[in-house]
Amino acid sequence: MKKLILLTYTFPPLSTGGTPVVLNMCKYLPANDWEVTVVTVEKPRGMATDESLLKELPENLKIFRVPHGLAATQNTPLNEAKGGGKQNSLKKIVKFIAHNYILIPDRVITWRKQVLPILKNIIHEEKPHAIISFGPHHSLHLIALSAARKTALPFIPFFGDLWLEDSYVEWPSRLNRMIESLLERKVVRKARGLIATTEPSTGYFLEKYEKICPPSFVAENAYDPERITKADSPVPDPEHLTAGWTGNFFATHSPGELLDGLCMFLDRNPQSKLRINMAGGIDPVSKRKLEKHPLKGRVTHFGHLKWAEVPQFQKNCDILIGYLNPRKGSHFKNASKTAEYLVSGRTLLGIVPEGAMAARFRNPGRGYVVPPDAEQIAVMFENLEYEWKTANLRVPLDESRIEERFSAVNVMKKMANFLDRMAGP
Repeated sequence: MKKLILLTYTFPPLSTGGTPVVLNMCKYLPANDWEVTVVTVEKPRGMATDESLLKELPENLKIFRVPHGLAATQNTPLNEAKGGGKQNSLKKIVKFIAHNYILIPDRVITWRKQVLPILKNIIHEEKPHAIISFGPHHSLHLIALSAARKTALPFIPFFGDLWLEDSYVEWPSRLNRMIESLLERKVVRKARGLIATTEPSTGYFLEKYEKICPPSFVAENAYDPERITKADSPVPDPEHLTAGWTGNFFATHSPGELLDGLCMFLDRNPQSKLRINMAGGIDPVSKRKLEKHPLKGRVTHFGHLKWAEVPQFQKNCDILIGYLNPRKGSHFKNASKTAEYLVSGRTLLGIVPEGAMAARFRNPGRGYVVPPDAEQIAVMFENLEYEWKTANLRVPLDESRIEERFSAVNVMKKMANFLDRMAGP
């Protein structure tokens, strides 16, 4: 049995899109001869949490929780922010300077002083075969690199989202981006291997760092088969066409085009049977829009659901919506919920730019894909309602292919094979 250290800030009870990834690693890598030791934060701050997630952790998982002394809220979901308008100008200026010019690459760099000595000690005691840092936050790659530097320990960064090309990030200045570009190059140059969640993402590293890029592996965002099978398979409301969305809108990620398209559709089709259910974090501006005509009474926001409730919520829908803003870098992304959507057996609607996520919705999802443009979204909903009335909505059919590619059991088996190669001499 080989030993792996996983350095991650994203870990239960913290509930984000990256949480399923680390849970799958902890649960299914040991079945492939990789024992996982987790080093994470003691009390995650500034991000949504779900205490029920703690029940999902394997009983024998070794976890080291390290305090993080700085209370920062840079990555707080927009719907969680409080009192923003009441902050005085000086505080806003200080916060802007700190987050954009001091806390580089992100606020979790302040955790370094506390976690690095403990991480080095764990490496000395455990004698692992490899260390993986899971980002974002990408400061964890720098911390893991420092911990592994004076040993022969293979260092493998896992990019759940890209660093420089993340569509959710806005760069405050050329200087800031230049500094982080140098840091990313350093991480890639020193890595034994690297992991990302889509082919375009690994292709980015291969193209940009051709001469220094280490071997790479695509670890698909996967579904946990044990979690999915716990959900019943009810018949959605026959009187309404129910579309659902799960996730979190935060930072630059807003449902603006989706809501504008729905308004356009409902204004044109006031007798429509379409209803939209949304679960997760939504920014305050969008949330207020849901209370106004024509969305009021047609769109229901359920807030944050518990981890175990999400698969059931998805299966209660006729259509499941994936959404990405049309920003630079969006084509690299694939949401962690895509795999759950695929295995739900429901119709998929991708309101996304062309790229990795659109490709998965089309094949093997047999889903519908439309750009995040209000007019085109409105027309798509008209088409979908017609196909619903005529019982012609497309659903995924190739269950064996979906299982092979997106089940965490299979994804982690392939990842373990990659780790075997990276942990060699």
